[in-house]
Order: sequence, then C-alpha cells, then structure tokens
Amino acid sequence: MAGEEWDWLEAFYDDLRPLDKRELKAAHGRVYTAILRSVISSEAAYSVTGANGEPLVLYGKCAEENLPGRLIWCMATNSMGPYEREFARVSKAILQEWAEKHGILWNAVGDFNEPAKRWLKWCGAEFGKPLEMGGEKFVRFYIRGK
Repeated sequence: MAGEEWDWLEAFYDDLRPLDKRELKAAHGRVYTAILRSVISSEAAYSVTGANGEPLVLYGKCAEENLPGRLIWCMATNSMGPYEREFARVSKAILQEWAEKHGILWNAVGDFNEPAKRWLKWCGAEFGKPLEMGGEKFVRFYIRGK
C-alpha cells in the first residue's frame, strides 16, 4: 500500500463506529490488525468515501478453504450517517449479486449490534446459531442466492 492509502486506513480506524470496534476486538483481538487482515485476505475488498473523501465503509468477501460460498464482512465509520440509506440500497444489490454468484454468503455479527442486524435482515440474511467470541455473544448469518 502506498502512503496515501495508509493515511486513509488510519483515518478509517480513528473514526470506526464503536459497535464495529467492539465486534472486531471480540472476534480478533487487535482492531487495527483485524482491519488490515480483512482487506489483505479478501479476494475482493472495497472502500467507500464521502463527498469530501472521508472514509465511510470497508467491505469485502473471501473464500474460506473447505467452506461453501463466501465469508463477507463490512465495517463503517461514524461519518457514514448521512449516507446510510444510499449505502443500504447499493449494498443490498451487491450482496444479492454475490449470493447469486457464490450460492451463499455468511459470517457472524455481534448480537449487541442491532443496526448491523437490521441491515443484514433487510439484505435478506437469515440468522442461525449463536456463538461466543472474546467474551461477546455473536449470531451466525447467511444470505442465500435465489
């Protein structure tokens, strides 16, 4: 990554939503490292910026060995507020396209992260068995292709 990209990632980390930080800390320990690993290990990772170039969202997908479909992930900053509806609309279409291509999308979300769970449900997610990571309750989710 070039210096400019690192600066963007630092700004993203500094403005990351508290619920996303809580999820990343519970699931992976070090938040900044989890962000880097998410981007680096993905077959596709995307960043979304606001009108003034401020970081809003990082999201992506990765193939996991011996598992069907794709693991998907998404994290956002506090600056995303004014863009939430537009992101929800666009991301739903992206997730539907990915689900069609890969058959199933999956991951787990913090059971405490109500905004993320509402967004996932709106995107077509079904919720499965709970699990615990880092002392926090999570719930598995799946988005199936049609």
